[in-house]
Amino acid sequence: MDDRPVRTARELIRIYGGSLLEDPDRLGQLLEDRCGDARREIFLLSFALRVVFRDGVIPSADDFASRGEKTEATLRDNLGFSKSDASWAAESIQKLLETCAEEGVTEARLEAHKGFLQNIGRVMAKRPRTALFRKKTLRNGLLLLFIIALFLGLFVRITESRYAVHNEHDILFLAHLSGPDAAFGHVRLKAAQLAADQRNASGGVKGRPIRIRPYDMPILPEKALERAREVLSDRTEPQPAAVISACGDDVNEAIAGLADTFEMPFVMTESSRVNITMNGRELPRLYVFRLNGDNNDKGRTAAYFVAYGLNRKKAAAVSEAYGVDSGEMKDGFIEAMKEYGGEVVCEEVWTKRGGIDRASVEEINAAGADVVAVLNRGPEAAAVVRSLRDFGYAGTIVGMSFDEAAFSADGTLDNTWWIVPAHPDDPQLLSFQSAYRDKYNENNAGADFAGTVFAYDSILWTANALSRAPGFQGEALRHAFMSTRNLALTHATLTIDPSTHGPLNKAWALVYCSSGSARFQRRFRPR
Repeated sequence: MDDRPVRTARELIRIYGGSLLEDPDRLGQLLEDRCGDARREIFLLSFALRVVFRDGVIPSADDFASRGEKTEATLRDNLGFSKSDASWAAESIQKLLETCAEEGVTEARLEAHKGFLQNIGRVMAKRPRTALFRKKTLRNGLLLLFIIALFLGLFVRITESRYAVHNEHDILFLAHLSGPDAAFGHVRLKAAQLAADQRNASGGVKGRPIRIRPYDMPILPEKALERAREVLSDRTEPQPAAVISACGDDVNEAIAGLADTFEMPFVMTESSRVNITMNGRELPRLYVFRLNGDNNDKGRTAAYFVAYGLNRKKAAAVSEAYGVDSGEMKDGFIEAMKEYGGEVVCEEVWTKRGGIDRASVEEINAAGADVVAVLNRGPEAAAVVRSLRDFGYAGTIVGMSFDEAAFSADGTLDNTWWIVPAHPDDPQLLSFQSAYRDKYNENNAGADFAGTVFAYDSILWTANALSRAPGFQGEALRHAFMSTRNLALTHATLTIDPSTHGPLNKAWALVYCSSGSARFQRRFRPR
């Protein structure tokens, strides 16, 4: 590990004082100016400071050293740090606290606190003693106090959801912060923190700041469920206002039931499966909401573009052989094509990696399909398109969730249209990318761009719901999420369908491949 950020941070503390530790973002920016090539170490240090000192109190070096193992465990559990990263971060913070002690920062704070308590003690000592109560007066007074306490308890119980805990709006952010998906998880976390910081800079929500509490989630659904239940049952932390999950559909499907159990709104940023917000009885889960369209909606959107954008009426539907998500898209596509006056003349499947076979392509051509809808979710769509071209299909292709990392400039993907949730070339998203780049000194316009935007917009949506809700938790906040109408987010305008708890007719980005390049065209919304 590169220790230059630690040495530089110690020098900065001597210049600016120990208050730098209370503002990890400012410290991170100063470090990037002086040793920007140590980006990974700066990221680890700044996020570790945010979690360790989230109550705004700087402990002494001795106190921090005494709980070193607990600190490392917190960094591993909440931020997905590896054992070596957590150890390095804890040791680095220890060195910074020792520098504060050298400069007298910690001692000055403790002395001021001590003087304050001594002053209170002197004032209390000067108060005159009261006369002895008579027994009857004492008994009546105690009875009155008991009645007042009883009514006060009932009042607090009735109205407890109307106030934020500890004067902050706590939001749990669940993501895969370790393992193979750690890079994606940390980018999402950064985007969420950016949105919270921007909102807090403008006064927070009703005068209270938003605090993001990140937690690392396992990839295995059963372990993720256990982890989520453990986090929500933890009474040592304030009760959060809401939970935002930037995990995959398998994990979100496993933890969705906890929302109604704990009566806490869950926002699934990228989930597409229908049953994540629906409880299987044609009714939505009360406390679960989606920012992304479900798979059925994606299929219907593809059909809308085929029928009205391309004016094609005879389509072939190509889906993954054993894919739940692709199958849901296919059902929505077939149903919508009938509503729009078209028909699906051929249904074919592809294997997970090998693309579509020659016999299937021959059936598509024989059926007279003038467009092929590739109802996919991931990068395997590029292989499907190549096999369609190799085996003789020369017509128009429409696909979902285009992965530009799999794009090649050899012309294979020419004359293909792709419908995606968000695209980095969309002018509407340039300000978001600029703010992200300014804060973290890195670009976010990679293959996972849509997930980053969704994480950012999930905080904006939650802040909006908090601002409109008559209370800050539970039922009051749930109704605010459900009643979202025409909310201008970064990637689209959001209206929630109360019957599905997902977006209603949200706009999509359209990309066209031609002459060996992929170009953003426009945003469109099915009607």
